[in-house]
Amino acid sequence: MHSRRTPRRAVLLSAVVLTAVTACSAGEGTAPAGGAAPVTGGKLVYATDQEPDCWDPHTSAQDVTAFVQRPVFDSLVYQTPEGELKPWLATSWKTAPDGKTYTFVLRDDVTFHDGTRLDAEAVKANFDHVSAKETQSQYAAGLLGPYEGTTVKSPTEVEVRFSRPYAPFLQAVSTTYLGLAAPASLKAGADTLCAGTTAVGSGPFKAGAYTRGQQRGYTRNPGYAWAPEGAGHTGAARLDSFTIRFIGEAATRVGALTSGQVDAAGAVPAQQVALVERDAKLSLVTKDVPGAVDAFYLNTKGPLFSDVRVRRAFQRAVDLDALVESVFQGTGTRAWSTLSPATPQSYDRTLEKSWPHDPKEAARLLDEAGWTGRDGEGFRTKDGKTLTVVAPVYGKASIFSQAVQGELKKTGVKLDLAASTDAAEVSGRLDSGRYDVVETSWARADGDILSHFFLSTETAEGGGHNFARVADPQVDVWLKEAQAATDPKLRAEAYGKVQRWTLDQAVVVPAYVKRSTVGVNKQVHGLRQSISAWPEFYGAWVEAR
Repeated sequence: MHSRRTPRRAVLLSAVVLTAVTACSAGEGTAPAGGAAPVTGGKLVYATDQEPDCWDPHTSAQDVTAFVQRPVFDSLVYQTPEGELKPWLATSWKTAPDGKTYTFVLRDDVTFHDGTRLDAEAVKANFDHVSAKETQSQYAAGLLGPYEGTTVKSPTEVEVRFSRPYAPFLQAVSTTYLGLAAPASLKAGADTLCAGTTAVGSGPFKAGAYTRGQQRGYTRNPGYAWAPEGAGHTGAARLDSFTIRFIGEAATRVGALTSGQVDAAGAVPAQQVALVERDAKLSLVTKDVPGAVDAFYLNTKGPLFSDVRVRRAFQRAVDLDALVESVFQGTGTRAWSTLSPATPQSYDRTLEKSWPHDPKEAARLLDEAGWTGRDGEGFRTKDGKTLTVVAPVYGKASIFSQAVQGELKKTGVKLDLAASTDAAEVSGRLDSGRYDVVETSWARADGDILSHFFLSTETAEGGGHNFARVADPQVDVWLKEAQAATDPKLRAEAYGKVQRWTLDQAVVVPAYVKRSTVGVNKQVHGLRQSISAWPEFYGAWVEAR
């Protein structure tokens, strides 16, 4: 079994997940409005708002790591933008009747960037690396679920075994986190792999020059010939090269786009959407991100939120409709479930409108729980202690978090946004449970993301993400039933039960659906959106300038 101790928690902190980026497409392989045909060659520059803390997708939990390493690392399975699973480095697979074993047949023509061939030993080396204690995996090991081991059956046949039925594995193995690296490169050591100076996959692009804090370059892999069905293109990538620039300041990033310094820019803030839309040379495209929405996970084992009345008061005290409208200025959507509506075959729509803002009910619940006093600032007190909700934040609190802070104050709840740039300090709080709430989101195109947040075994101190510290046997049963079910309807039913339970028990307060917003120069085409709302550079091309 894999171990996930002594975590590199810095890769997991702050909002944990980068707001994913998307891109505009004129239709892969088709001519743009001006009539020009797709061209091969040229360069593209893409600006994003965050740089990975760790570049090893086997270690890192960050969305940005999966995004920036996707062009380099291929996977056994491909998930199309519509959510369908297709063969990629594996030509086929079969699942044992008991659901515990997957057998993959591999392509025999795939070459890693270092010249070595993909074979079953390479697959085993990668899964062994993910599950190794030294890798300190913060997410990929969790995607392997109840993993027992990998067996090489022949050079082109590999068997992956689990201790119990695990239907989410095929989607999990389509992600960059379980992408395949050249086995020799995995021996570089955790620090080197995280540093981003080496990355050797089999993807359509090779990792190029990297300047920390500035940019990463990518060059075309001329021998690429194993794109999956549904990728929208075949053969080598069209672009000679592309560059991802890291520009954290939104105004600077958007300014680089409008001035032509970059060809596309992600994470366009709500306040600058109109500026991009008014620019005749730019297009703006948005897409809701699948997976876990931005939400507040309440520590049910802490002294404050062990009381369900206080949890429910927190849930009803915040006017999320008004805050989402105010902060995102019409470009965001209020969340009703832990899952995004964009999550395939998982979202429970019956939850919509089921728990509206109700400050009177919140006040009643707090009174009932004994928080009846008031201090000099108007915050509620009990036995002389102020009702303070501690929320660790790595870096700087977001505008939305600050708006929630102001909203809670109306009900007498003090939200302490405990911001720190000390990763060890924040990780120590998470691992030891010294917090009341964690605000986070997580992109994944499968309802099994719920298992990462609510399975009792997924504790923070073990490298998991059960920040609500839920340990309910019935929830575990539902989640494991979903993992064992091959029928999408049965999986959806089980995930629906989990969504309803978590809201009824107020262990989580969903806030808003993460939405990617990107501006793209109209001379760029084919930079299409993945299922996770990340850009796929493989088929992109740029009109001659």
